Amino acid sequence: MSPLSSLLFFCLALSAGTVSAAEIFSEDFQSGQYANWTSSGDGEDAINLYQANYSLRLDGLRQSEIALSTEGFTGVSLSMALTGAYLVYGDTCHAEYSTDGGASWSSLGSIGSGQSGGGFVSFNQGSGLDNQANLRLRFRAYTLYDNYCYGDNVTLTGTASAAAALYSDDFQDGSYADWSLSGNGNDAANLYQGNYSLRLDGLRQATQFLSSSGYQAVSLSGELAALYLVNGDHCYLEVSANGGQSWQTLLQLSNGQDSGQFQSASLGSGLDDNANLQIRARAYSLYGNYCYLDNVSLAGQPISGGGDEPELRVTGSGNLGQVPVGQSAQNIVSLSNNGDAPLDIGVINAPVTPFSLLSDNCSGITLAENQSCQLTLGFTPTTDGGFFGSVSIPSNDTDQTPYVLNLSGTGLISGSCDFDCLGGSGNVSRSQLTYSQLTGTSSQALINYSHYGIPANGADPDNSFSGNLSLTIVPGTLSEQGTSLAGAYTDPDRLPPFSFSFVQYGTHLVPLERQIVATTHPSWEWILLPGRVWQENGDNGYSRVALPFALQEVNANCTHNGVMTFLFKDDGSVSRVAYQIAQETCEYFKFNLHGKLEASYTPAAISGATQLITDYVEEVAGRLPVKAISELASDYPGVGLLAANIGSDQTAGHLSAYGVLYQGTHYQGNCSTRQGDYPFCAVMALPSYSTAKSMVGGIGLMRLEQKYGGSQQDLKISDYVSECPASRWGDVTLEHALDMATGNYDSAGDSVDEGAQATIDEFFLVGSHAGKISHACDYPRKVSPGSSFVYHTSDTYILSRAMQQVVEANQGSQADYFRDMLVAEIYQPLGLSPLTWESKRTYDGQAQVWGGYGLSLHGDDFLKVGAFLSLNSGQIGGQTMLDPTLLADALQQTSNRGLTTGTSSSRYQNGFWAYDLSASTQVACANPTWVPYMSGFGGIGLVMLPNGMVYYYVSDNNEYGFTKTVKELNKISPVCN
Repeated sequence: MSPLSSLLFFCLALSAGTVSAAEIFSEDFQSGQYANWTSSGDGEDAINLYQANYSLRLDGLRQSEIALSTEGFTGVSLSMALTGAYLVYGDTCHAEYSTDGGASWSSLGSIGSGQSGGGFVSFNQGSGLDNQANLRLRFRAYTLYDNYCYGDNVTLTGTASAAAALYSDDFQDGSYADWSLSGNGNDAANLYQGNYSLRLDGLRQATQFLSSSGYQAVSLSGELAALYLVNGDHCYLEVSANGGQSWQTLLQLSNGQDSGQFQSASLGSGLDDNANLQIRARAYSLYGNYCYLDNVSLAGQPISGGGDEPELRVTGSGNLGQVPVGQSAQNIVSLSNNGDAPLDIGVINAPVTPFSLLSDNCSGITLAENQSCQLTLGFTPTTDGGFFGSVSIPSNDTDQTPYVLNLSGTGLISGSCDFDCLGGSGNVSRSQLTYSQLTGTSSQALINYSHYGIPANGADPDNSFSGNLSLTIVPGTLSEQGTSLAGAYTDPDRLPPFSFSFVQYGTHLVPLERQIVATTHPSWEWILLPGRVWQENGDNGYSRVALPFALQEVNANCTHNGVMTFLFKDDGSVSRVAYQIAQETCEYFKFNLHGKLEASYTPAAISGATQLITDYVEEVAGRLPVKAISELASDYPGVGLLAANIGSDQTAGHLSAYGVLYQGTHYQGNCSTRQGDYPFCAVMALPSYSTAKSMVGGIGLMRLEQKYGGSQQDLKISDYVSECPASRWGDVTLEHALDMATGNYDSAGDSVDEGAQATIDEFFLVGSHAGKISHACDYPRKVSPGSSFVYHTSDTYILSRAMQQVVEANQGSQADYFRDMLVAEIYQPLGLSPLTWESKRTYDGQAQVWGGYGLSLHGDDFLKVGAFLSLNSGQIGGQTMLDPTLLADALQQTSNRGLTTGTSSSRYQNGFWAYDLSASTQVACANPTWVPYMSGFGGIGLVMLPNGMVYYYVSDNNEYGFTKTVKELNKISPVCN
């Protein structure tokens, strides 16, 4: 332990003698704010006035949670209240708590349809909550949309010493499972010089979520060390007081400060009574150049609270949990008098079956101050499904007479699994990828993808995968499809080196690496995607895995999707791995690739697995509801809709994915390949190409302006990008660069500069920032900035560099505008997949985001971005995140249409294209109807229609149209003005 840490704990020990009752946290939502609650899942959340009282309203599968801590407190009691409106049979509202950071949840209480429309019901818990550093509370709805759950009156109280250690971690147990890990790179609990600490490299970061609610005079400390740093490497220790929206650097280490000796840093102001504290260690280094974190401590003094008299306090849960049919469970509930007058308890009636009152030591007695008695509740389900009941507790507590303890429980048929269970018998008839084929040495043929998917009768898995899978890479069989470019690549028929860790939950297999992974392969980088696990009777006790993946081209956005499959057992036994690629979004290089590889499986517990699973379950729950695109015709009958016409603007053989968002549902088209439909369409990796100009450039500048104000869009390029000389860039603004109207170009012809060999050689094919920016800034001045549109991806790269410099000027040199602003403040709150949380960057110490291309997404991500912009006006949870003027201009909601792009019906404004449907022979609107859209190389589009629909398509045959699709969608809801 460092001298700083020793001094801190010595001071705490000296002041630990005085105790007092304290209100740790309370929330009644009367302020109309709930920004410190995190909402997720399908449905809506809002602060709503109901029964003359403001409360938190949820519907659908929406949930809202808050992270708290009761470290240093004993006798902790929790109270939360629920009511509902319009609930029907099957709808339920839940108040829940977790003591392990959300990895598992306990029910405080729940209500169902029989309690809809009544007053609030309070639920209480008074045991098991002491000294919990990772306490989380949540309200959760399980209802039809517009059938509402209301949560209110959250109170957490306890007895604390005059000073308390709120959190500490010295990593001496070798564990860091409660830390959240993200970013490319490695993490490990490492023994160095006789001391365990948390080691990071690459772009890896570790974040701890903390709370000082109910505390004052709060101080935070930590230590950092480094080894092998070179010029450009950095290690950071940072703190955020606003839930990660902005960060303050406590300590930064660079080359020359990498002796391995720990340095200490602390902060003693601005941390009081704050539920949204975060501390993180962040590496910005080459792999194998290490940052070390140790001795993290948070401490403070409690803020005193008060009490009521007389007061009935009920502790213990009325939720009896999940119980197999025919078996029994019981809970003990304590009744106590927390007031200072005698509490008289009346006769407590037994609940209706399948609930029971097994013992009652409370009826008809009087409790003095701090006295308690117990009830024992029972639950014996005779059928499967959910059950609800209640126990009425009369007393002379005038605030809650009678107190109603709600009961709930679920009867289970045996054989249930943890998550997304299959329920099949495992009796599968299989002709391809059989047990003998996967365990044998014969070569693997190219086959229909249906053999890689989950069969209809697949059973829940008997084995559970946790650990590392490594492959021995040998060349596969590559067959180019309609292009002739394989000779220009190095080893295109070999997969990159593969050694990755995975965690299984239920029937899902989740990779630890969720963003694109740089490799040593000269041509390919990995994208690992969540897979599935199941059981087949013919696999001799092995469980079967299907793992979707993609190869993405080094220094480019070309993406080739595939699937691999193998068999495994808990003991580390593993078959060979069969794989194939028969689909891509890559206009210039198309191929099939397949083969079979030797594998090694090393079972191991994965650090951070609990948080990984929690995050993944939340990710899946937060996806848009999906229906087949053919269901548009049945959902909207009588309009003569032909679903086959949707997506028909692109040649079917070159269309990777497409779909429509309407009325909250993602109507998804098939993800076609040359070998049947891709079996994991929901997680197919889709490149952005130039749609990133809108998602990174456009949304980035709009966020920059909204966040900092002061006309950020009018800042001058040469003031922030030193490589761009003032003689040609001193009058060019950030918005000019976003509009590709810098006035600097060689040719004004349509994409002449973009397709020039010099642009390919000096910009697209170079990997360094120095090379890219040198070309981007080198164009000569031809016209005044803002007067002419000339398509330049290099202009968006300049904008990306400028935005990085602006954010550094505002937040410090450690800031990263993509991660800290776009991802943390836009992408993650929108529920975009972890695949979007990183962009392609230059392959040097600058690691500059390309800006104009380089994102990867799922179809769900495309639609959420479109809805955020066009349906929600750039707001998240009612908070405006983007500058309204810049957004309105981009979406053609003002008279400022932007610059023409060659025809009067096409415009470009703030990184977004626009097309006037009155110029279309397909739709032929009588009046001008401008439709904003994003567009990407090869044939990628995200179209935001004025009828509330969002349409996306991802293809690679240079077909950019969408009017045939719009003509069909117009049958459901008119698009013309």
